[in-house]
Amino acid sequence: MSGDPMRLQQVISNLLSNAIKFTDTGCIILHVQCAGDYLQISVRDTGEGIPAKEVVRLFDPFFQVGTGVQRNFQGTGLGLAICEKLISMMDGDIAVETEPGMGSRFTIRIPLYGVQNGAPLLADGLAEKCCWLAVHNTALTMFITSLLNHHGVKVKNYAGETPGADDILLTDDEVHTGWSGAAVIIFCRRHIGIPQERAPGEWLHSVTTPHELLPLLGRILHVDVASAEHGPALSAPETQTANHDDMMILVVDDHPINRRLLADQLGSLGYQCVTANDGVDALGVLSKQHIDIVLSDVNMPNMDGYRLTQRIRELGMTLPVIGVTANALAEEKQRCLESGMDSCLSKPVTLDIIKQTLTLYAARVRKSRE
Repeated sequence: MSGDPMRLQQVISNLLSNAIKFTDTGCIILHVQCAGDYLQISVRDTGEGIPAKEVVRLFDPFFQVGTGVQRNFQGTGLGLAICEKLISMMDGDIAVETEPGMGSRFTIRIPLYGVQNGAPLLADGLAEKCCWLAVHNTALTMFITSLLNHHGVKVKNYAGETPGADDILLTDDEVHTGWSGAAVIIFCRRHIGIPQERAPGEWLHSVTTPHELLPLLGRILHVDVASAEHGPALSAPETQTANHDDMMILVVDDHPINRRLLADQLGSLGYQCVTANDGVDALGVLSKQHIDIVLSDVNMPNMDGYRLTQRIRELGMTLPVIGVTANALAEEKQRCLESGMDSCLSKPVTLDIIKQTLTLYAARVRKSRE
């Protein structure tokens, strides 16, 4: 395909961030497929939806959806304008389908120029194996069923039946009764990263990466599951978490899902963490307890990340402040630095990026203590 993978990540991250902000209940689904000569990526949510009269202006750089929404979710129009610009640079297009009260679907199309199919996943050894489903999430059930059926795995709905010795239970709930099959895989919203065995025969699996299920099944059942080009798809988990419990990180973000995700990521890296809803709330936290590093979203209501950083510096605090922004343009990063931030990360912020960045600034904090 013609395009920049980092820019494509940026666009998808912006669309997902907007979907999260506007969706209080229901679900958000990211769907990727080849549609003719195009790569098609859609983000569907069950959120507020957008009034028809505002859709035509949705991609204007400084337009924001609705006065009430604008008050709570600043910067959405700007983010969509950037998305459209980046996609057009890849010869693609972006469209929106929306209905007030029902949600929205944003669809990106990028042309595929002379693209060859990737090496297929080799999972012949899983054919005729049996997985029992006790999954409440309809979208997750559909994805898992399609994935397993495609590779010849038998899929059955679990209702208390006695499993075979090699059978595996897939669920998104805690298991309160004994399972006599090979293993239980629990799809857990709070689990981040690769699948992990928390007890013998009991695995935690991230809800956001269901495509990693096949390599895990192969690992449990001692069956080779690999890409024809790249070898085994599931690496062994790290056996030890780094010890950073002397570091207290303040996460500032106006959306609870983003706060929880960052807090979980920091916890998985061994850091202590507290959270704040916006800049005003963050200043309150800073006045009451010791904080080593601030990790703050840039665009927030009440007090944004720029003003928060300015106030931190005005109060004489020299602790590292790291901004997180959905805008990857150089001007945005320069504005972050001019406000007094030490660094600025562009969404999507991966676990590796967080790890590398915090390792650097944690070392500086420790040195300043000497």
